[in-house]
Amino acid sequence: MSSAPAPSPDEAPPSPPRSFLRRIGPKLVLSIALGALFAWLAERGGVPLLPAGDAFDAVAWWTIPAYTGCLLVTHTLRATRWRFLVRPIREVPLKEVIALNWIGFFAIFALPLRLGEMARPALSKLRHGITVSAGFGTIAVERVVDGLITSGCVAWALFALPRVPSDDRMVQALPFYGYLALTVFAGAFIALGLFLWQRSLAVRLTEWGFGLVSKRLGKLIAEKVDGVADGIRSLSSPSLTGGFLFESLLYWGTNALGMWLLAYGCGLPLTFGHAIAVMGVLAIGILLPTGPGLFGNFQLAISVALKMYFAETLIGDAGAVYIFLMYVIQAGVIVFTGVVPLYAMHLRLGDLLGAEAIRQGLRGADGEPA
Repeated sequence: MSSAPAPSPDEAPPSPPRSFLRRIGPKLVLSIALGALFAWLAERGGVPLLPAGDAFDAVAWWTIPAYTGCLLVTHTLRATRWRFLVRPIREVPLKEVIALNWIGFFAIFALPLRLGEMARPALSKLRHGITVSAGFGTIAVERVVDGLITSGCVAWALFALPRVPSDDRMVQALPFYGYLALTVFAGAFIALGLFLWQRSLAVRLTEWGFGLVSKRLGKLIAEKVDGVADGIRSLSSPSLTGGFLFESLLYWGTNALGMWLLAYGCGLPLTFGHAIAVMGVLAIGILLPTGPGLFGNFQLAISVALKMYFAETLIGDAGAVYIFLMYVIQAGVIVFTGVVPLYAMHLRLGDLLGAEAIRQGLRGADGEPA
């Protein structure tokens, strides 16, 4: 009996996709190391990651569900404001806006080194045909506006609120980094406006510059730059920009209100102004790439913010409870609101890193990256 002919290279079966852990393995190891470093710095600074049991005795437990409810409102506002950014590109139903954003927030929280930033643009392409470049453009506007608001909160707090002396080097360095962040985000906001104003020039310069290396590469990168400009088109509309800014301020204001309420429940004498300062420092601190769950830099950022205003003995007691409860509640809300729509759409966490459905969402009809 003759044996079957060997398949030609074109007929060879595709190599099996790498497992989820193999795809993120090296990044996961690095991120865990970074998270452990930040957590160690927080512990070394006198803030235990897991407070003693009796430290919870003074907690006003009614503030836990109250803070959770406030956080749900905050989380919803954070999602719904995206509709203003995406409207010039595509009209997306509000239910989908919330679901896609909640999945994206969960992906950023769950995956190491902020790999989850890819989730929203990929899912937006897959479900609504919004190019990935435009999706990243909307995220750029979000990041810049949020950075401007939160670094502005830090700068205001540094100027307006009296601080206590501290030997902690990170506390001493905080004013420099706070004002630096404000400068960077203000510059980025101006750059977005200039980019939108001179969009065609930016596209031509990009194609020319990269075209010196490869005309095909220059054309491809220029198309991506043009797509990113689609994602920031909302800035040219006063009504869309005004709606986005209003809901952003409402989102951050509700966030600060919840943090102030939880501090009251933990016996920490935060004023609303202090809560704004803590919120701003935390928002900037968690931008740093770190481990899954933002663990480590979350705890470190809040502990450094609290040390600007309170004695370290208080922070090591009531402050540690405050940080622990805030992290646990936020983690619970982010995971719950992300996992429910994730599975409702029949997706898995691994799908957000490049499984077949997402790979299709990243490619156009001709098979080229979109």
